[in-house]
Formats: sequence, structure tokens, C-alpha cells
Amino acid sequence: MNRHLRRPGPGIAPRHLAGWLFADLFLVLFVVALGMVVSDGPGRPVADASRKPSPSATASPSPSRTEKGPTGLDPKRHVFGVRLSGGATGRAAGDGSLSAADRQRIVTALDEEVRRSGKGRRIGMVITFGVGPQAMLGAATDLAEDVNRTLKSRRPNAFCGGNVGTRPFWSGGQPDRVEIEVYYINACEAER
Repeated sequence: MNRHLRRPGPGIAPRHLAGWLFADLFLVLFVVALGMVVSDGPGRPVADASRKPSPSATASPSPSRTEKGPTGLDPKRHVFGVRLSGGATGRAAGDGSLSAADRQRIVTALDEEVRRSGKGRRIGMVITFGVGPQAMLGAATDLAEDVNRTLKSRRPNAFCGGNVGTRPFWSGGQPDRVEIEVYYINACEAER
């Protein structure tokens, strides 16, 4: 008899069942964890029907953070592009300064985007892409950095405090253009 085809003796489980056992245990833990976080709305746990609320609990419910609305950074990005004057990418790489006209274009574009999508919120993060061919990668990144500095210095009230994250990046394409991604913060601590 071929020993590879032998059946294990009583009390010994075949090794190939170990993976299934692990998967089943993981599924059980997942279902238990899911049952612990089930709610009837954002941030409101399911009420226990067998428990009667105490009179003091119904008379003055304490407001919770979730009842005020979502907090933190809104994951939805709002993207807009700005065409700059000829040579803007090269100037940013040289002395790190944009022309006054380019700065005004950038600030005007930000103002329009905040009016369109801000809904009274402040900006929590900005990601700027300096656009240019691969050969201008460093210059385009410098351009993006200069745009971020311009936005924060010219429109400080649009941002949630001074510790707002900005990141400069490069994106391929025709130079003298920037693409700006704005992320709003739902509840700005600086406003409180």
C-alpha cells in the first residue's frame, strides 16, 4: 500500500484542514466584531429594547461629537488647474518667485473653488502638482512649492490654522501650469 494515500489515524486531523480552520475562526471573529459596532445611525449605538431608560437620561441627553456632524478631513478631493504665464516653471526653479499676475491667478482660482465647494469649511490639506516634462521635474516641483507658499500667505483664513499639510509634486505635461487638489476639514479646531 502506498504510504502517501494512507488515512490518518483516529484523533489526527489532516494538515490541509488547518487553513480552513484558520479561515473559519477569522470569519467568526469578524462577525463578532461586526456585531459589536452595529448601530442605527452614525455614532449612535443600537438601543437595548429590554432596558428602560432612566428619567435623568431622557431629560437631558448629553450631546456627543458625532451628533454635531462628521469631523476630520473630508476624503473627497476638489481639483482645479491654473494656467500660468510663459516661463513660470523656469522662474520658480531659478529664484523661487512667481510673477504678481501668476500669484493673482492662483489666489483667484482658489477663491472660486472655495466658493464652489467649500460649504463654509476650511482647507485641511493641499496637494499641488507642478506640470512640466520629465526634464523639468525639479523646476515643476519648485513651482508647486511656490504655489503652496502663495496660497497659505495670501489666504491664511481659508486654511484651518497654520499647521495645514501642503505637498508639492510633479506631473508630466506642458510646463507653466499647476494642478491643485484641495481637501476640506469638516471641523476645524482653530475655529473653536
